[in-house]
Amino acid sequence: MWWSSLIVIQAFVLGQGFLPPNGSLNLVQAVVVVCAANVIFIVMFSLNGRAGMRFGIPFSIQLRTSFGVRGAKFAEFLRAAPAIIWYGIGSWIAAGSFDYIVKTLTGFTSSWTVFAYFATFQVLQSYLAWRGIRTMKWFNGIGSIIITATMIYLLVTLLQKEGLVLSESWYHEGTWGIPFWVALTSAIGVLATVMLNISDISRHLKPSGPRLWIGHIAGLMPPWFFMLGLGIISGATLGIWDPVEALVALSPSPLSMLILLSFVLLAQFTTNLSINILPPAMIFMDAFKMSWHSSVILTGVLGLLSCPWILLGNADAFFGFILYYSAFFGPLLGVMLADYYIVNQSELDVEAMYRSDQESPYWFSGGVNMAGLLAVILPASVSMVAFLHVSWIVGLPAGFILYLVLDRLMNRRFRLKPQAAS
Repeated sequence: MWWSSLIVIQAFVLGQGFLPPNGSLNLVQAVVVVCAANVIFIVMFSLNGRAGMRFGIPFSIQLRTSFGVRGAKFAEFLRAAPAIIWYGIGSWIAAGSFDYIVKTLTGFTSSWTVFAYFATFQVLQSYLAWRGIRTMKWFNGIGSIIITATMIYLLVTLLQKEGLVLSESWYHEGTWGIPFWVALTSAIGVLATVMLNISDISRHLKPSGPRLWIGHIAGLMPPWFFMLGLGIISGATLGIWDPVEALVALSPSPLSMLILLSFVLLAQFTTNLSINILPPAMIFMDAFKMSWHSSVILTGVLGLLSCPWILLGNADAFFGFILYYSAFFGPLLGVMLADYYIVNQSELDVEAMYRSDQESPYWFSGGVNMAGLLAVILPASVSMVAFLHVSWIVGLPAGFILYLVLDRLMNRRFRLKPQAAS
């Protein structure tokens, strides 16, 4: 599942922005960014996914212990918004890839064709998700095999075309200043969304701590290093920002170009199904009491309205989008980790977590845990003003510590209430 989900062109685009002419880092700094982000992914996925694996709870229920029955919806909608935009971005990249395929085979293209393909792919992906989790699992299972084979083919053809001759831009001085931290925060931010709702996936696993870590190591490292590495090579050798144009330029022959663009299209579908459609659809089900079918359709419509061509048309807009939502997602993850491991000491009352009335031990005050909300909003606000380039990195420990302080000051009577009643 991870291979089919993370062989994603968004990671390729990220890698394109590291080295000149699109970025300011040198090769060593780019490698440090890729490795550091990967370690953070493995650690955070494994830590935050443990509650879902152990207790079988989804993200929307996991949030109730730290944000309250009603306050959890605030965190849910924060998680849903970037996923919907990433959904649109993935479909737009797939549409551009398909346009190149049609143009190569038939010579037909127009200013409106990409928009038409974009709308068509939104409908198609919504239909696959509408069929349910089993269809999504089946599609991603087959897709992962095809993507892996194509990945190997692409690597071989790229080495045959470019060899190991590196551009001079790889060896320039670079910087460990703000551009480096922007690159690191952006690399983390690409999957900062999934770190939050990893329980939606880990809840389907058989309880096993080692399996959780091994699965993430084996699932995350190969596709992550490959896609960012490919993006770094492309950015340094071609200097083309548009991902589809860059991949076309990397293709050594028309046949390989068709195979590559087909791979791009399939990769966007598999990623959208597991990472960008599933979370907001489940959130809409919980928040609005919608059916799975209705929530999938709503997610598809919102993705259609996300205007992804705006973000993909400008590197600054693309990186800015990641930095701003990362300002919220760092402290949000910090709150979740502090609540599960420190406040609740890894023990949860699952039956109580599903209660939504005022007698719920997670009702707090009016259904909202202000300690959780403040521990997200305050660090996020400060980060966006003063530390945007390290928003996630600063926000996570700030949210973690602030939540522990506020929980002790504000929530002691609420957390003691269920024990006293019993």
